[in-house]
Amino acid sequence: MALDPSTGAIRVMASIPGYDPNQVPGHYAQLNRDRNSPLFNRATQARYPPGSTFKVVTAAAALDTHRYTPDSPISGKNNKIISGVPLQNFGGANYGVIPLTDALTHSVNTVFGEVGEKLGKRTMFKYMRRFGFDSRLGLDYPSEEITPSGVFKRSRLLGASDSVDIGRVAIGQERLQVTPLQMAMVAATVGNGGIEMRPRLVDRVLAPDGAVRERFGPKERATVMSSRAATELGQMMTRVVQEGTGTASALSGIRVAGKTGTAEITPGAAGGLNQAWFIAFAPVDHPRVAIAVTVERTSGEGGTVAAPIAKQVLQVLLSEGK
Repeated sequence: MALDPSTGAIRVMASIPGYDPNQVPGHYAQLNRDRNSPLFNRATQARYPPGSTFKVVTAAAALDTHRYTPDSPISGKNNKIISGVPLQNFGGANYGVIPLTDALTHSVNTVFGEVGEKLGKRTMFKYMRRFGFDSRLGLDYPSEEITPSGVFKRSRLLGASDSVDIGRVAIGQERLQVTPLQMAMVAATVGNGGIEMRPRLVDRVLAPDGAVRERFGPKERATVMSSRAATELGQMMTRVVQEGTGTASALSGIRVAGKTGTAEITPGAAGGLNQAWFIAFAPVDHPRVAIAVTVERTSGEGGTVAAPIAKQVLQVLLSEGK
């Protein structure tokens, strides 16, 4: 999923496996039976655990509330107790006291788990709602084909009054499920100075003779954070691409701000499978594209599987109109 951060206009919406629309009338029953569900639009309907891409939401709340700055020092030691249970960093890595920026660069779980716990459920859920979690986002698309993102218990969305391990929500775990559309909008909002635009597919409606019947312009959906917080967060995400887990998305001559995510689908199993993610916007100074890429059931990680795909899409979209 890729869109224009300043207008909400969707540039790319892809779901794989797909199908040839010209063959649907004669093959609908076959497509509907296909175990790979090609008729299911994963970009707007599928919910996946976001992994560490959700740390962008946590960082937004941390910066916008003035509780933290990019330089705030926080312990990144492994097995830190969060909500009464030890939390591990990826690969069991131990970090000393590091700035929040470094914690995002290297995707340190224990730092963001502590940040989420200290911000608390009310603050975390408030910022989630600002980003559009718990809603269908208002895309001009059949509502039954748009799935809300959020923390779920079975099919019920949970809120601040429910029993939730907010420290693990803060790192993209704990029953948190999101759509690619939602995560693309998270990246777009940071790139648009903290203002989230309503996503849209339709630019105008034409009459049979080609006359314009109706036009649809950009509409603001919400002010999620201050421009200050968005700028700080954008710089933190730029470090992720320059020297952290997202280097595989780097473009020559264009600064990219991004965040990787890897959610374990079969944790601890030999040859375990992951949900790999990458979200980004570019160019950093004047964003034209925001993107979310996710790859189902892969043995790879967000930085090695999803980030290179995002790089290719960004290259194509940013080359248009030059």
